[in-house]
Amino acid sequence: MTRIADLNADQLAHHALNIFIAQGRHVEGARVIHHALRLDPDHPGALRCLSDFLAHPGTEPFAAATLEHALSGAVPLSDEARATLDNLRFLDIWSWGFSRHRSGETNLGGEAFQNRQDFEFDGPSYAAFLNTVTEPAGSLQAAFQAAHRICGLMSGLLRHPQKDNPAFEDVLGPDELVETDAYRQWLATPTDDLDALDQAIQAQRQAS
Repeated sequence: MTRIADLNADQLAHHALNIFIAQGRHVEGARVIHHALRLDPDHPGALRCLSDFLAHPGTEPFAAATLEHALSGAVPLSDEARATLDNLRFLDIWSWGFSRHRSGETNLGGEAFQNRQDFEFDGPSYAAFLNTVTEPAGSLQAAFQAAHRICGLMSGLLRHPQKDNPAFEDVLGPDELVETDAYRQWLATPTDDLDALDQAIQAQRQAS
């Protein structure tokens, strides 16, 4: 029997993407992402999934910090991984309202994103948005690390030792959160559900 604890970061990132494709933002996906990045903080697939998971109102600046950290040069990336994360950043910046198409259209098809020169980027506003988390964290890397801890908190794998509803400043320090009993229990669970989802997605791809 294969357990969650037996999976490496590559396998976990693969399952995290499957969960996001099939179910969107889901607590099981958050658990898989958090653990993958515990094993390998530089894993490009897990970084992508963390950004996707946090790209929602309330945590969007942490999604941005994750991508900016990944693309800053601090993370070793293949050309393919860098291109994937850079494209995701470009789309996110547009979806968050920090760039607009020169045509003025807001409902854009995929082909519109092929030419980046057709977009006007509001750099100062995006920098201010990113600074809402990088400045209190102290650095881009620290903001990413806080994003990772937020994922663990939202998944139930981490908790604050005193507060039921910790604030942003409570996740800035690595010593502020502790692992839950649920983390250890989850690591011991079999991967049957993850494997079944993977098989279903693979079958759908082969049928299409």
